[in-house]
Formats: sequence, structure tokens, C-alpha cells
Amino acid sequence: MTDDRRRNRLRRQLQAELAALIASEVDDPRVGSVTVTGIRLSKDLRHARVYIHSPGSSADHGELLRGLDSARGFLRTRLSHRLPHLRRTPELTFAYDTTVDAGIRVRELLDLFESEE
Repeated sequence: MTDDRRRNRLRRQLQAELAALIASEVDDPRVGSVTVTGIRLSKDLRHARVYIHSPGSSADHGELLRGLDSARGFLRTRLSHRLPHLRRTPELTFAYDTTVDAGIRVRELLDLFESEE
């Protein structure tokens, strides 16, 4: 299997597992409704940047990221149990995905433009 195919398969697995873990096992009031929108893996598969989105203000997003950062070790341990085929579970870094908000804003502008015609 090529490296790209392996990395893509691992990205999909990590995304699905993290979404399930965050929804069902993270018990932190700062972490509410979260969508894992994507994962970027380093070439050596040792680091994973996890992109998340959640409705709310930018102040809420900061709290959300702090909550996820505090759960990072727990999530990594749980991932190692759920994905035992991995030699090494990637280090996790969380980032807020602004593309969803940008897409919503573009849609609003397009709707406004269409209604003015």
C-alpha cells in the first residue's frame, strides 16, 4: 500500500474514532457539541493536527480548545486501545476550523445578493 493511501486510511480512522470519543467519553464542560472536520497527518505519522468546529462565539472556541487540550492524553490513550494496529499513536494538536464559518458567511452573502436581484 502506498504511503498516501495508508495516510488517508489512517486519517479517516482517526477522524471517526476521535469524533466518537469526544462525543461519548470526554466529560469536560468546556467541550460541548464538536464536529471533527479533518485531520492533517505528518509524513512520519507521529503528529496529527485535528480540526474541529463547534457553534458559538470565538471566546467559546478558546475554551473548547483548552478543554480538548486538557483531554489530549486521555484521547491519545483511548485511540491506542481502539487502533491497536498502530505502532505509535500520533501526538494530537487541536485547531479550530474556520473554513466552516467562512462557508456559512459566503452562503449568506450569496443569498443576500440573490434576494436583491
